[in-house]
Amino acid sequence: MKGGIEVKNLMDAKGLDLFWEQPNALQTRFILVAGEDIYAKLDFHSGFSTSAEAAISEDRWTITRMGLFSTQVTVRRVGSEVELATFYPRWTGTEGKILFATGEQYHWRVANFWASKYLVSSENGLELITYISGSREKKFSNIFKQQARVIIAPEAWQLKDLPMLVFWGWYLVILHIEESSAVAVTTSVAVLN
Repeated sequence: MKGGIEVKNLMDAKGLDLFWEQPNALQTRFILVAGEDIYAKLDFHSGFSTSAEAAISEDRWTITRMGLFSTQVTVRRVGSEVELATFYPRWTGTEGKILFATGEQYHWRVANFWASKYLVSSENGLELITYISGSREKKFSNIFKQQARVIIAPEAWQLKDLPMLVFWGWYLVILHIEESSAVAVTTSVAVLN
């Protein structure tokens, strides 16, 4: 993983205000912070790639998007070929199912019309992780960055899959934002021509 930044144990962040931040608008690199402490990192391999690497505490994962029309997103431990979980998006692109190899299922979705709120919920609909677009510091430079407040429900802290769900949910938010932007640009160009 790029950078020698210490990543603390996510369980130590219980009760803290967490934010996914993008330190540099020109890099697709994100850190999960509370105060000055970093609890997770998510680095895309390049600005044009959907492959990424995530780190929480000592754990490292790779995230890979596969397919063109029928896409899936998989998570593996770094250096392993074993898929730990797979995301199956619905055709709308605004929601999908996260299925773990161990059988657990979760649901990811855009939670409002403006796509400023996203959720990871349990199979029975309990909201576990909420991502609300915005930054903790109100600075002009932040309007060019993808950032969000992360709210983890009390019930979610008991999940063994929580670390993976925290970065995976954010990865899916970033993909949705980038795909929505690409559609908007394509539509604008088509309308202008």
